[in-house]
Amino acid sequence: MPKKADKGILHKTFDKAREAVKQGENDTARNLFDFMILLVAQERLEGADENYKMEEVKIGVWLERAWYGLENNNLLLA
Repeated sequence: MPKKADKGILHKTFDKAREAVKQGENDTARNLFDFMILLVAQERLEGADENYKMEEVKIGVWLERAWYGLENNNLLLA
């Protein structure tokens, strides 16, 4: 895992999304989790599989983090 100062966009976005959840900023949290899914989707469109690593973490793990963030905090839109 990268040093804190070297965190990439996915790590930073995930941290901000979790903080937004804690602060009750649901729209912001939803947008950040969705942005994470978009970043992963772009890599997948370019041919990466679920075992490909972004920022030293498998794409599949990033997707789980984003989806669980949405689901567990009731942020999914109907």
